[in-house]
Amino acid sequence: MEFKESDLPGIGKKFSIITSHGDKITVVIHITGKREIFFFEEGDFDDPLCDIVLTEEEANQLGSVLMGAYFKPEMEKDKELFLQNLAIEWFKVEKGSPISGKSIKQLEIRKKTGATVISIIRGDETITNPLPEEVIKEGDVLVLIGSRDQIEKFFKEFGVNA
Repeated sequence: MEFKESDLPGIGKKFSIITSHGDKITVVIHITGKREIFFFEEGDFDDPLCDIVLTEEEANQLGSVLMGAYFKPEMEKDKELFLQNLAIEWFKVEKGSPISGKSIKQLEIRKKTGATVISIIRGDETITNPLPEEVIKEGDVLVLIGSRDQIEKFFKEFGVNA
């Protein structure tokens, strides 16, 4: 694929792409927002086979389609469904918290709630993937991951407010 960009003084910008099949697509973006798309067949780059004029809104919508925002392959839909139920929550361990001074293992966070502590932010230090023996201290910011239900269970079990 060959890509060229050029200024069109007083008009806007021109972008030309020669595809892997040898065809040429030229897009002219006018300073007014209007977009023109020209399609040239391989070997004849002088006369466009067709041209399309789009408003800025139409061009944005077409761009979204080309980028895959409107149609998602089945694999993408599966990932999206999984992520819809995934929650990541940050919260600060306040003075007098029932979890302060205890290790992740002692609290049995994962066993009791299903949620997992993926990080502890302690001052300027970040403890990524903390070991079960890591003791939670006042002022720590815990980062939990789990389903929304698991995060809610954590708050109920340990009396912690997000």
